[in-house]
Amino acid sequence: MTDEKAIIVLRKKSRKEWIKVLSIAICDDDIQLTGSMERLVEKIAKRNFVDTDIEVFWDGKSLADAVIAGDSFDIIYLDIEMSGEDGISAARRIRQYDKNALIIYVTSHENHMKESFDVRPFQFLVKPVNEEQMEICFKAAYEDINSGDFYFRYSYQRMNHKVPVRDILYFESKKRKVFIVTEKETFELYGKLNEVENSMKNCKVSFLRVHQSFLVNYKHVKGQSYDYVVMDNGKEIPISEDRRKTISAQYCSMEDTFYVDG
Repeated sequence: MTDEKAIIVLRKKSRKEWIKVLSIAICDDDIQLTGSMERLVEKIAKRNFVDTDIEVFWDGKSLADAVIAGDSFDIIYLDIEMSGEDGISAARRIRQYDKNALIIYVTSHENHMKESFDVRPFQFLVKPVNEEQMEICFKAAYEDINSGDFYFRYSYQRMNHKVPVRDILYFESKKRKVFIVTEKETFELYGKLNEVENSMKNCKVSFLRVHQSFLVNYKHVKGQSYDYVVMDNGKEIPISEDRRKTISAQYCSMEDTFYVDG
């Protein structure tokens, strides 16, 4: 069984393979703020040699309607409390048509974090936003968008296999086997979930050990209750009692809420 240990590898993309133009939406009912944010994002992108195509929206409805009509964005900077349709409602409508856009909440109301869980925000920026934290967030988003070549590689029955990490919903441990569950298929290997969890720490995709037998992909968590999480495929996975506080803290950490001064 020594030749059947799972490993994580990253095949790096060349610079030419990275996304050439980043499509960005900025949505806030404060017209002055959207203007300053647009200029700041353009400045940061230029400094990091990233071309951008930025579109500004002043209410959640127009943004969500644009996505439903076929517009696609890599990054969406979104306020929460706006007149008309708020940022939570707009994001829920967006997620029905686009599960991949990185939603970054730029808000004065970080108390909405729990409510926003089901739309899987990438990060939170707390107003007023300064340039340093904006750039940290921008770089993280850009790297995430271009990190599609992470693979979970393993050996099983003397054959080598690989599964794109972004496709993995969760790992489940049963006796001597670990099952890799995706939307379309389930794979298996001999090994321990602890070994899988340790190997995933080298990957930029975040996984949560919600239970002794389950390791879940944060990006595929559709909802959370006190004692279970709901995955994109509808599977309810229990959160063990001794892990609930830890999972709550990890989730808050993954939200990357920044408190910044103007």
